[in-house]
Amino acid sequence: MICYMALKMIFLDSSFLIAIEVENDENHEKARDIVLKIISGDFGEIVISDYVFDETLTVTLLKTKDLKKAILVGENLKVSSKIIRVEEDVFDMSWNIFKEQKNNKLSFTDCTNIAIMRINKIKNIATFDKDFKDIEGINVVS
Repeated sequence: MICYMALKMIFLDSSFLIAIEVENDENHEKARDIVLKIISGDFGEIVISDYVFDETLTVTLLKTKDLKKAILVGENLKVSSKIIRVEEDVFDMSWNIFKEQKNNKLSFTDCTNIAIMRINKIKNIATFDKDFKDIEGINVVS
């Protein structure tokens, strides 16, 4: 795993990215407000994973039934964010996080988010997944 430690970074979760792109998503307006803070640079460099990229495009396509929109979302993510690939060390760490969770119901992709954030010392995440609020060392941007 390549570590991309920058002074400030923010990880974008698929729940947040989908809410931005899908106009009838219950969190759409809130996501648009948060994205303005992110674009202003308050949180630093934007980071996603290849798993988040996959999940975001897949769900956007399913919800909108618009391939052109999903492609545009992908193109925008490719130019606006650093995409960290889930390699073996991240995968193994994520698997341990997934197995060790007690009260949370984190998806495996969510566990990869946590692993990447820990390895790269990223503190902030934009997400609408409430389980991230219970993770020590992670600040949910709202």
